[in-house]
Amino acid sequence: MRETNEISSVQIRGLIVSTVIGAGILSLPNKMAIAIGNDGWIPIILGGIFSIITVLIINKIFQLYPNKDFFEIGREVLGKWVFNFFVFIFFIYNMALMASLSRNLAELVKAFLLETTPPEVLIITFILATTYIARSEIQIIGRLGYHIYPIIIVSIIILIIFSLPSIDYTNALPVFQFDIKKLPKAVLDSYFSFIGFEILLFAIPFAEDKNNKSKIVRTSISAIIIITIIYSVVFLLTLSQYGLHSLQRQVFPTLSLIKEIDLPGFFIENLDGIAMAIWTLVIFATMAPTYYSAGKILSNLFAVREHGFFIFPMIPIIYIFSLVPQDALQIEKILGTMINYLGIISVVILPTLIYLIGLFKVRRQVDE
Repeated sequence: MRETNEISSVQIRGLIVSTVIGAGILSLPNKMAIAIGNDGWIPIILGGIFSIITVLIINKIFQLYPNKDFFEIGREVLGKWVFNFFVFIFFIYNMALMASLSRNLAELVKAFLLETTPPEVLIITFILATTYIARSEIQIIGRLGYHIYPIIIVSIIILIIFSLPSIDYTNALPVFQFDIKKLPKAVLDSYFSFIGFEILLFAIPFAEDKNNKSKIVRTSISAIIIITIIYSVVFLLTLSQYGLHSLQRQVFPTLSLIKEIDLPGFFIENLDGIAMAIWTLVIFATMAPTYYSAGKILSNLFAVREHGFFIFPMIPIIYIFSLVPQDALQIEKILGTMINYLGIISVVILPTLIYLIGLFKVRRQVDE
């Protein structure tokens, strides 16, 4: 029997997919349509490639320093104070992401299910619901991702099957007509929709197959490939259903696509409730690792063994953060911009610095 203090490769794949998908899938088609038009699938694929590169860098860090966790490696490579500065930014990034997820979920649930419920009540409810699992260790969170992962895959397959009869493929034409100058920003927007894979920084040290480095790498890459395929398919479905100009006006086209599905002969007439229930579960699987990561960072900054000690004190901070935006547009403008900038530092710059400096130090030690 597998020991409870380890996380399997299958669970790591499920953890990555469930953590990433919830944050990006609803609004990504709209963002890509605005950024680059009919060819939005191109920056999605490129965003997936850059995500794979980042995932490889994260894996390389733990190959350089086996049997050490992220915090031990970071302090050894960058020094205590420099590393603590970066992880504090990492903490703020996770808090902003938690606030954004909580507020977006509250706004959508209010719009589609509970119209008379104040968003403040929904936000605090979602945060409190996430608190229990966030106090657990990464192995438990990995199992959560493992169980939600097939729900995501089955839901996407059902969406594809029932959407195909009503879509117009000509809406996806013409292709390769984009302005090359707009591609870098579109790729960057796409890359931000893959944010969440940084949970690997906390999961790899507890991997069941940590001595089989290639297996963890394959698992991580396969998760990003799955996400890339899902994002690309959903973009093409929404584009084919609505056409470019209509897609550019819909903030959450994936939910709109679900509303278009007609199931003749079925007793289910309105899929909004089911779709929101599934997406709430998926967002919960995104929030839990994010909340856990924030607690883990604080426990290491303050040298406290149990990260759960910090989970409850973070509740009012997340709650206040989530109420700063006045509406859906400000959520993206304020929290979204904050997440993007802090995410570049936390998810790209920090792991890359640790890897490059660590590689230099390890090679220098070998030469000596």
